Amino acid sequence: MMLEFRWPLLGVIIPSLVIGLTAYGSHYFILRHHLSTTQQIIYECITSMVWISYILAIFTGPGQSPKGYTPKKGEWKRYCTKCQSYKPPRTHHCSKCNVCVMAMDHHCPWTLNCVGAKNLPHFMRFLFWVIVGTTYLLVRLCERIVGYYNDSDKPIYLIKRSELIAVIVFTPIDLFVLLSISLLFIRCLINIGKGMTQIEIWEWDRIDSQFHSKRLWKSIRLNYKQLYGKQLPQLSTWTNKTPIDEGEFAMEEISQDESSGSTSAGTSEIVTTESQSHDDMLEGDVDQDEEEEEIVPQNFTMDDVIFPYDYGVWSNIKYFLGSPLMWLVPWSKPNNNGFNIEPSVDYKEDDQLELPWPPDGGNQNITIPTPSDDELRSIKNYSQLKKQLDPRYNAKRSNWHNDMGESLDDYGVYIDDSDDDKL
Repeated sequence: MMLEFRWPLLGVIIPSLVIGLTAYGSHYFILRHHLSTTQQIIYECITSMVWISYILAIFTGPGQSPKGYTPKKGEWKRYCTKCQSYKPPRTHHCSKCNVCVMAMDHHCPWTLNCVGAKNLPHFMRFLFWVIVGTTYLLVRLCERIVGYYNDSDKPIYLIKRSELIAVIVFTPIDLFVLLSISLLFIRCLINIGKGMTQIEIWEWDRIDSQFHSKRLWKSIRLNYKQLYGKQLPQLSTWTNKTPIDEGEFAMEEISQDESSGSTSAGTSEIVTTESQSHDDMLEGDVDQDEEEEEIVPQNFTMDDVIFPYDYGVWSNIKYFLGSPLMWLVPWSKPNNNGFNIEPSVDYKEDDQLELPWPPDGGNQNITIPTPSDDELRSIKNYSQLKKQLDPRYNAKRSNWHNDMGESLDDYGVYIDDSDDDKL
């Protein structure tokens, strides 16, 4: 979840102090006594790259939505009430920066800036150089620790006290920064490889968790009818999977496992009784099953949903970060303007929903009644029953949160406009 400071400037002051004290404190108290001049120059060059990339991540704009943008046919007409203009695809209004950010990834409290189409390369370079610098420093600190161990039989007065204290203080700080920044870098790199921002990963997780909900498919069907003037055609899966994964337990299997200790006669009687009650239940719920089938497709899985801006791993990385030859150059920029976005070839050829992303945008005020006990008992798949009991199952987009408790607000997205998409 996004950190929020009472005084936002602290988000920049704190990492600046950590970088400055750790980098220059380690150099002054430790490294200058044990490294050659060339090694010290290399270390200072790495430190300088950390500062340069950090300053660029702070002061480079994330890419604001162009004024007077007109949505193309088939795009969401997403009007920002704050900026008084339409937003291009993948654009969100940041509640912290108070601007519409193209390809918005998240609002970063540590740079006091949004991460978006124009400054994502600077942000990733900053993380990269921090990892390089902290790794280099950790290796040198570990060398000193090993040296202290090898000299443990020598008198203590032969060890410089200020250097020893510096090693004790800076080693855990350096290790903490290295691990935390590495996790963030890996997370961002995986998202980039998928062609998604963190907000779009959040959106994908939301659709996955609500995939069998009536609310999601009512919204999708309404969107399709509004765009094409006809009903959504029958969908079919391109995979070998079924809507119920093989690894998920059916409720009948659980019941049979629990009664496995019974005698064969008793088991036969139980199975007969369960079969009769199941037939009765099916008889009484024919209308309900027909309605469910009409709304939620029975032969379509989450694996059949195609994200429109996934061009393949290598192409995605180049799209977000620019030419590979320029990745480490501080002033390099991405190869896109952030608003003229073309869907991928796979999306154009194989997408069955034929709707802009997310497919259930708009029509968020659909009301779904709480399922009755009989409806819950009729669900024969344990995983689906668990999802039905999750309060997020039929939640609207602005109210949903992922398993880490993150909502759109935690990424800095202005919530009031998030449910107002129109076709």
